[in-house]
Amino acid sequence: MILATIYFLLFCFLISKLTFFKDEVLSLKIILSILIIKSLACFAYYWVYFCYYPAGFNGDSVSTLHDAKIMYDALPNHPTDFLKMVLGLHSDLDTDPLYKPYFYQIEKWGRADVSSNFFLNDNRTPIRINAIIMLFSFGSYAVHAFVMLMFSFVGQFAFYKAFKSYFPKKEIFLALIIFITPSVLFWTSGVLKEPMAIGLLGLFVYAFMKLFVNYQFKIKYMLLLICSSLLFLILKPYILILLIVPLFIFALVKRFQIKRVALFYLTIILFLFGGVVLTLKIVLHKDVIQTIVVRQNDFINLSHGGTFFLNDEKYVRFEITDTTHYEVVDAKRNLYKLNPHSAFMYWRNNNLRDTIYETNNRDTSTYRFISRVTPSGSAISMERLDYSFGSFVKLIPRSFYNVLCRPFFYDSRSILELVASLENLVFLVFFTLCFWFRTKDKIEINLLLLCISLVVTSFILVGLTTTVLGAIVRYKIPFIPFLLMVPLLFLDTERIKKIPFINRLVK
Repeated sequence: MILATIYFLLFCFLISKLTFFKDEVLSLKIILSILIIKSLACFAYYWVYFCYYPAGFNGDSVSTLHDAKIMYDALPNHPTDFLKMVLGLHSDLDTDPLYKPYFYQIEKWGRADVSSNFFLNDNRTPIRINAIIMLFSFGSYAVHAFVMLMFSFVGQFAFYKAFKSYFPKKEIFLALIIFITPSVLFWTSGVLKEPMAIGLLGLFVYAFMKLFVNYQFKIKYMLLLICSSLLFLILKPYILILLIVPLFIFALVKRFQIKRVALFYLTIILFLFGGVVLTLKIVLHKDVIQTIVVRQNDFINLSHGGTFFLNDEKYVRFEITDTTHYEVVDAKRNLYKLNPHSAFMYWRNNNLRDTIYETNNRDTSTYRFISRVTPSGSAISMERLDYSFGSFVKLIPRSFYNVLCRPFFYDSRSILELVASLENLVFLVFFTLCFWFRTKDKIEINLLLLCISLVVTSFILVGLTTTVLGAIVRYKIPFIPFLLMVPLLFLDTERIKKIPFINRLVK
């Protein structure tokens, strides 16, 4: 804790000296106050998941640090192994020399996301980053949490600088949206992917706007855009894809002063996303639609909990309480056989929609152990997607609604979901106030459509692929600032300042 405090004070000193953090509206006092609030959120996150729910979060913060320490422990005696693991200079085969001493012990290393069919496994990037952080954290969780806080703060400040010129006299409200929105504040305060994601998002948007909207072609912005893009590709590549298309359209509208902006956005979005999907399928033989189908079905399976096994033909699930109907044949490689006459459910790999129930097993083939998952308490009842246009059309409206409005009080099943419900209510009140006290000035329609298109596409994708409320709350975090910028564009600050509470807040 002492070490983290020293790093915190050093960061505060850098903020006071660096010109990047100089702002006409956000004084140094306000910036440091925001930083202190984010630090308090770190304590809140730690208390919730290490005290209130002491066994509830081993799949993320705890396991990431555990896995990173396995890498870090190689450094004193085998520094070459450490460098190979951090830099990815190894193969993914279990015959690799690093597999037995390291990767076999790393819980998340082999748990590749379905999307790794196209992209690198995003579980490995946080592990590598935290292994590097251990060089100066010495295993202290507080230091790791502070690094996440610092990176997310820098990205959020860059996001604020990228858009503040579009919100004259509303800069304080914009800052509140970006920094102090409760879910953003909470989920960017742990050792998670979300702080890194929102930090990269802010830096990428800032560099993009400088280069392609403000036409400030400087080396530092080019390097920032390239670095943030590369890091996105090994952390959360879908965010980069969702970001770059609306930003590209935004820059085109700004450059060529296009009149029919809404039609232009719709046409280009359909053309570009459709073109990317077709190109990947025809040229690279990578099916994005199938990936979404598999991802959604996999999420449904995992939300029900159980013990999961996989071979070339079947994806098998046993009830989590059932531990007698399979036996290990190779502990090192996590290979199992299913006992004769056992009962289970399974899905064929080429059709994950149709569940098949086996009551008298005669399969003698070998299966690889995938995971053992307890049932989720916040699972959403959703129909399974299949590879058809009608299936997607049917689920898109509900998927968007789930991400935009849920959880709400009627379906909250925990304290955290109750807090998320309260936040959704506050969002609704904020939307109402902004449109009630709407401005008579002309709205920046280009920015409005940028935000709407990004929110719609991201919320639909998250809703289609995620069937657990807790995961939905986290996955939509990077896009919440864009959501709340929509009503803020309509707000007349002079009218709303007449409300006594708001007037005191602004002062």
